[in-house]
Amino acid sequence: MTSKATEFRFALLAFGLLAVIFVAFPQIDLAASGLFYRGDGVWALHRTSPWLFLPYHGLPRLGQGLIIILPILWALSFVRRFPALKARRATFGFLLVGGLLGPVLLVDATLKEHSGRARPVRVEQFGGAQQFTPAFVVADQCENNCSFVSGHVATAAFIMAFGWLGTPAVRRRWLLASIGFAAFMALVRMVPGGHFLSDTIFAWFATYFTLWLTEWLFRKLGWLP
Repeated sequence: MTSKATEFRFALLAFGLLAVIFVAFPQIDLAASGLFYRGDGVWALHRTSPWLFLPYHGLPRLGQGLIIILPILWALSFVRRFPALKARRATFGFLLVGGLLGPVLLVDATLKEHSGRARPVRVEQFGGAQQFTPAFVVADQCENNCSFVSGHVATAAFIMAFGWLGTPAVRRRWLLASIGFAAFMALVRMVPGGHFLSDTIFAWFATYFTLWLTEWLFRKLGWLP
C-alpha cells in the first residue's frame, strides 16, 4: 500500500469517527463555543475586532485572487514564449478545478446554502432566537450562508493543494501546514460566535476529499502524468 493510500484511509477513518462523535454528542459543539461566550449576547471578540479583521476579510480576498490568477497562468501556458508555465499547466488546472469544486461549489454553494444550520451567535443557548442543530442534520434555522461548514476554514485548508502533487515529504509538509492554518482560522471564526467546532473540522475534510476527487478525475482523463 502506498503512503498516499495509507493517508487516505487514515483520513477516511478520522472523518468517520469524528462524524459519529459529533452526531452522538452534539453538546461538544455547544461546550466549545461556550468557551468564547461571555453572556448577554457578548462574545470574546467581535468579528470587526482589529485582531480578527485582517484574517476574516483578507483570506477570502486571497482566495478570490487565486481563482482569477490561475486561469490566466493556465492560458499563458499555451503561449510559446512561456515554456516554464507550460511545464506547470497540469498543476495550474488541478489547483483551479480543486479550488472551484471544493471551497467554492461544495462548501459555499452547496453545504452553506442548504444545511440550514444557524450560527452559534444566533442560537438560543447564546442569546439568539434560533434552535441549535447538530452537525450533519439538515435544518430550517438558516436560509443562506449558514454555519455548516466554514468557508474560511475550507479556504485555509486549500493550501494543502500546493503540495498535493509533490513528493511524499513535500505533500506531508503542506498537509501539516494546512492543518495548522485551518486551526488558526477555526479559532478566528469561533471566537466571535461565527462557527461551531464541527463546522471548522469538517470544512478541512471537505477540501481534502475534494482534492482527492479532483486528482482522480485528472488522472482518469490523462491530464496528470
